[in-house]
Amino acid sequence: MVEGPGCKLKGENLRRRARGQKVEAVSGTAVEKRVKAAVNGSSPFDVLVGMKLMDVNTLGKELFAHFEDDACLRVHFLMAGSVRFNKEPHEFGRSKTENPVLVLKLTKDEVYFLGTSVELRSSADCLQKYTELIDLDICSPTFDAKRATRTIMEHSERLICDVILDQLVLPGVGNIIKNEALFNAGINPNSRVSELSQELVSLLVKMNRDFTMIFYKCRKEGKNLHKFMNVYKKGKCVECGGQLIKCKIGEYDRLTFFCQACQTNTLKSCKKFPTKNSLLGWVLSSNDQVPWICSVCTLENKPANSKCMVCLTARTPSLSDLPHHLTISDHTLESSLESPNSSSQFLVPSTPPSSSSSATPRSNFPTQGDKRLLDTVEETSRSVKGKYTFRRLTGSQEIKASPAPSHKQNSMIFPSATRSENQLRVDVMKLPKVTPPNTRPADNSGKTQVFCSGHKAAARRCRVVKENENRGRIFYTCNMPMKTKCQFFMWGDLHHPLCHHGKISIIRTVLKQTDNNGRDFYCCPLPKSKQCDFFQWLDNK
Repeated sequence: MVEGPGCKLKGENLRRRARGQKVEAVSGTAVEKRVKAAVNGSSPFDVLVGMKLMDVNTLGKELFAHFEDDACLRVHFLMAGSVRFNKEPHEFGRSKTENPVLVLKLTKDEVYFLGTSVELRSSADCLQKYTELIDLDICSPTFDAKRATRTIMEHSERLICDVILDQLVLPGVGNIIKNEALFNAGINPNSRVSELSQELVSLLVKMNRDFTMIFYKCRKEGKNLHKFMNVYKKGKCVECGGQLIKCKIGEYDRLTFFCQACQTNTLKSCKKFPTKNSLLGWVLSSNDQVPWICSVCTLENKPANSKCMVCLTARTPSLSDLPHHLTISDHTLESSLESPNSSSQFLVPSTPPSSSSSATPRSNFPTQGDKRLLDTVEETSRSVKGKYTFRRLTGSQEIKASPAPSHKQNSMIFPSATRSENQLRVDVMKLPKVTPPNTRPADNSGKTQVFCSGHKAAARRCRVVKENENRGRIFYTCNMPMKTKCQFFMWGDLHHPLCHHGKISIIRTVLKQTDNNGRDFYCCPLPKSKQCDFFQWLDNK
């Protein structure tokens, strides 16, 4: 299902490229079906010909394309819908030959809607709905968390997993966001809203919003969202290491993952919240939430970012991160910047003076009243034994440029044992690159990974989802990006037992919340109405 962040990106792209253009012709399967059903041989989409696209709005999972004369094209992207311009490649995966649902031939571009649901509505009605619900849209810049909390609390007798999926309560929240937000908030999806405190519901709203922003940024920048997931399509809990419950519950019967040990409907005071690879590590922390400036590219980054968003340089401690007695007052720093004779001064570590003689005299540094800043201050390092002295270097001393991020040069940075008098020298030790062998154990179970023949890299394990005779079967393909992907393909189920029809069995998982929840078993690959009674546990227990 295309969730709110994906719909928002599609709307932004359509607005940027097509707004202001006129429709010259319409076509597609939706037009053809209406033409065949109509008596006069026309479709309702023909009224768009000659109209100008005025604006594009998104609300949750819906896209509204507003035209002249109160005409609005409402688009829902269903499970895997997409928008393409001028026969561009498919957004995800290989470019597949599929008939577009609707094609708008504009003045400069052609817009293809694939795998979507389209219909014409009144522009005024769509704008009214947009105005009423935009503050609840999880992707909206005007999102109102307090209103969202009050709206959720009104559905006291419904399951919380159903309420946050309701597009009239939190437009844009999909199944992935639902699972991750419930885990990060520590809420059991089987709970009714009446069982939760308002404070806990408020935290859940916050977690929905936070993961949505990560979702949006990953889709926009082409990054892998999977590394930010904690429970969705996972087997083990990242916090306690226990087995996750995988089931289908609620009104919508959507796939749900949760941990019974960690999601106990308790707040931080009663429960250890997830912090490893979780948003709660900074949401509930007491760290100062102030933007920081990258020391390499000078980009202003968000407080939660541990690395620069552009050059990926690790965040370096600022003056506010140092102990209180090492910081400079705002008045003093401001005075030093305004002084015409002052020079740039920085804090760098250095070795303690070898003798008890006084430090080098300082000049051109403002003071407050009769108090003068100490020339040197000793601070014990937590990571390296011994004491180091922090000195402020004047502009006459040259400061070396920051080295490239260590992850780009495959190196390890560590303090050198030999240091000069005024500066701690940092050495860079090159580490040899390790080439993975052709095969290696993937986990403690002894299973071996499959490597593609083109790149000798770990292949991706997939399952056939198309409605054909191979639906449910497992196969391996190259896991590289699309532009560098090789043609590697291998079935991964040839060792499966045969069912009574003589066909290779497929693996399914018990989704009922019983003692066997999460156990895998072999069964007949045919549709349910034609299945034989073949059954075998995967673990043979």
